[in-house]
Amino acid sequence: MAVCRSRLSTVFIKIALTIILLFSIQESQSQNTIGLPNVTNFTQQDFKAGVQNWMITQDALGIMYFANTDGLLTYNGNDWKIFPLPNKTLVRSLAISPDGKIYAGGQDELGYYFPSRNGTLQYHSLKSRLPLKDRSFADVWNVYLLGKQIFFRCTDRIFVYDTAGDDKANLKLKVKVYQAPSEWSFMGKAGGLILAQDKKEGLLYFTAGSWKLLTAGFNGKTITAALTAGKDSVLITTLKDGVFLYHHNRLERIGIKEGVNHAHIYTAIGISKNEFALGTTSDGAYIINLKGQIIRHFTSATRLQNNNVLSLFVDKESNLWLGLDKGIDLLDYNSFIQTISPVSNTPAACYTASIFQGQLFIGTSDGLYQTPLNKTIHQDLSFSTNTFTRVAGSGGQVWGLFPTTRHLLMGHNEGIYQIEHHRAVPVFKDEGVWLFNYLPGSPAKDQIITGNYAGMNLLKEAGGKVTDAGRVPGSPYESLRFMAIDSIHHIIWSSHPYRGIYKLQMSPDMRRVLHTTLYTEKQGLPGRLNNYVYTLAGEIVICTNQGIYVYDQTKDRFIPSATYQKIFGKMVLRMVVEDSSHNIWFVTQKKLGVALHNKGIQYFPELTGKLISGFEFIFPLNGQNIFVGSNDGLIHINFEKYQQKRGQARLLLSKVVAISNRDSVLFNGYFTDKSQILTRQSSAGIFHLPARFNSFHFEYTTTVYRQPSDFRYAFQLVGFDKDWSAWSEKKEKDYTNLSYGKYIFRVKTRDRFGKESKVLEYTFVIEPHWYQTNLAYSVYGIVVILFLIFLHKWQLRKFDAQKEKYEKEQQQLQYLHQLEIEHSEREIIQLQKEKLEAEVAFKNQELASTTMHLFKRGKVLSKLKEELMTVVKKMPVREQKSEFSKLIKMLNEAEKQDNDWEQFSIHFDEVHNNFLTNLKHTYPDLTQSDLKICAYLKMNLSSKEIAQLLNISLKGVEVARYRLRKKLNIPSSQINLYDFLVEKLE
Repeated sequence: MAVCRSRLSTVFIKIALTIILLFSIQESQSQNTIGLPNVTNFTQQDFKAGVQNWMITQDALGIMYFANTDGLLTYNGNDWKIFPLPNKTLVRSLAISPDGKIYAGGQDELGYYFPSRNGTLQYHSLKSRLPLKDRSFADVWNVYLLGKQIFFRCTDRIFVYDTAGDDKANLKLKVKVYQAPSEWSFMGKAGGLILAQDKKEGLLYFTAGSWKLLTAGFNGKTITAALTAGKDSVLITTLKDGVFLYHHNRLERIGIKEGVNHAHIYTAIGISKNEFALGTTSDGAYIINLKGQIIRHFTSATRLQNNNVLSLFVDKESNLWLGLDKGIDLLDYNSFIQTISPVSNTPAACYTASIFQGQLFIGTSDGLYQTPLNKTIHQDLSFSTNTFTRVAGSGGQVWGLFPTTRHLLMGHNEGIYQIEHHRAVPVFKDEGVWLFNYLPGSPAKDQIITGNYAGMNLLKEAGGKVTDAGRVPGSPYESLRFMAIDSIHHIIWSSHPYRGIYKLQMSPDMRRVLHTTLYTEKQGLPGRLNNYVYTLAGEIVICTNQGIYVYDQTKDRFIPSATYQKIFGKMVLRMVVEDSSHNIWFVTQKKLGVALHNKGIQYFPELTGKLISGFEFIFPLNGQNIFVGSNDGLIHINFEKYQQKRGQARLLLSKVVAISNRDSVLFNGYFTDKSQILTRQSSAGIFHLPARFNSFHFEYTTTVYRQPSDFRYAFQLVGFDKDWSAWSEKKEKDYTNLSYGKYIFRVKTRDRFGKESKVLEYTFVIEPHWYQTNLAYSVYGIVVILFLIFLHKWQLRKFDAQKEKYEKEQQQLQYLHQLEIEHSEREIIQLQKEKLEAEVAFKNQELASTTMHLFKRGKVLSKLKEELMTVVKKMPVREQKSEFSKLIKMLNEAEKQDNDWEQFSIHFDEVHNNFLTNLKHTYPDLTQSDLKICAYLKMNLSSKEIAQLLNISLKGVEVARYRLRKKLNIPSSQINLYDFLVEKLE
């Protein structure tokens, strides 16, 4: 029995605790604002490091630093990087000094990170500067800077490192160690002081090289944060005992919900002068003011990754960073775009919204939700603190809300409902209803016309109720989701997204349809598809795929609007709504934009892709309250403040890589003193690279973390590009095959408002190849000169050779010409010779004829002489003999006369080139008989013929020839006398 009672009591205790917990959750939720900022979750898969992040800070250029379980974690808006400690332990604490050093404390390690020459963070340990006996210690939980002094807190000691006059000669004297009286449980910085808590002594402050007691009011309490809270005030949070304000040496407890204390305040940070963020170990983060009022509460129910907050940080954009026990969250805390989620921690598509009788109503795909507003419509309604409740009986798809003077009507997929006392009361349930309009000609505004799934219906408001007045006669059985009323011409225009535009000609009382006309591309529309009818400035307009069209009554067709074409051109439009300032809100290609009155168009990249395609909703209540339906809640825009927030974009060059066979990182994204790139300080710092590095990769980003970071970038490589590139979202650029020389890479960014950042530059030099150096060019010059000299000499030699060749050719030509001449002369000579030979032959013939004549005469004379002698011998008369003897004597004398010979020799020498003369000159001993024989031999006469000519016997001729050989000194008998006379004496 006792056991049963014990179990029963345990059950009751659990039930009671559950009720208390639910009550506390409900209570905490009731204090939250209905609008919540966008939350960006960074998981371990994103940053690829340890899951826990113990401290967060930011440098001058906006790079974020996280004390991570695996080391120093950095984020520049595009890239995550991890830099471990030498002993591979976690980093607990961080602080950045004005000179750019990132001081870090970990397990048994303290020091700082600082960029190398190429912008890569390198760790520099300070353990060697500690006294030898203090070089072994546990975790360094806090690091703070005060002037030139750096404070590192461990639980048993605090190290104070004085950086003034830093030199290597005095290393060990620069670090002082302050042992804990009992245990250093906290250290912080507030009000210009370094504060530290000892469990026994209380809260101390550091002054003049020692610790002094500030207050003993925290004995037994664990301080977790100390924050400056105005002049001479410090806000102090404790782990379990609440929040205190120390002011003018007085300690006051700030009243705060007990649930916050139970959640354990582990960390805190100031957001503004009157707002502070508290990070708890089990209930997320609270935003409170100095009165202890909870302004906002962020938990896993509001999309944090978990509720254990280890660190908090407010960056330069007033974003709130949360280092969680598992992951990192970024709250766009100071954004003027908030999300109103009617269903807690559940994505809900919102199709419509309305404000009626001080309450905000939101229509979703799962019913209608409402919440009271504790702000007026002239204030930012997203900061109204309350919770949403679901309107009873509204389950299902809500399409539209219509506030009348006394009622709120709801268009539902099941019909029309009237909202009364948090309940949806059916009015009409035959068809789903899209929209409502007051019927023209109803001064009391008690007649309402609706567009539904199958045409139009009438409603009547009377007696505190709205009743169904029946279907509009003649109404087409079409889904009339878009309607606009032309009361002057009694026309209702309705668009069908797939068929065209319906013109419903109504009766004068607007209660029945006289006839219906469908307008398509034949009547001027760009096409049948995607036409939407709206009213702007009292004019019926059609949103199409090619801009805005209007109806031309005289031509009975649609034409492009001259007025709106100037604003939108041929932009694809799905929706247009005009606000009270005559700005036109519109939707195009899943983007929300606004055409400012006489100021151009502005887009909202935060909402791109979030709108409900085909069911867009915009409710521009006023400048501080623009409501937009989305896939995930109702978006609230404080447009007045949104336009004012235009800070300078911080541009960061995150990486420069020189590419060759082996890549070389020239710059790795981290900056030093005065936020300048090291390699840009002087010419000595500019990288001079070998010629093989002729390709480069550049990465750049903006350290703006609010999502989406809608920035465009332009770049230029001076020395290669003639002008800036076109604006693009690309965050990297590659250059290849660059020649040697000096280059300056320039990059700039432009935000959504068109505001450009300062130009960021990076200079580098590609050295020439050895064959492109000045020395090489000097050698080339010398070689060229020598080559020119050689070429000149070679040309001269070539010229001489050509001249010689020419001369030889000329000589050859002359020789050939001479040969030709000689040949001609020889031919002439030959001809002459032939002629002479012919003449000689002729003369020889004449000589032969003469010789033969002489031979014949001599023969005749001899014959005559013989005959005469014969006759004389036979003559008896002596006297006769005497006479004949005289005649014979005359014949003998005639034979002996040489007149004929002389005449013969003359002719013979003329024919044979003075043969006889030359022979006589050569051989003067020759007789006339010898000459005759030589002449006859020359004429090639036979011995017989010679004997007849000489009137001698053949024997006499042989004797004469023998004697002649002797006289001519012919040595051998082998030589023919004729050949000798012809060849030797020619």
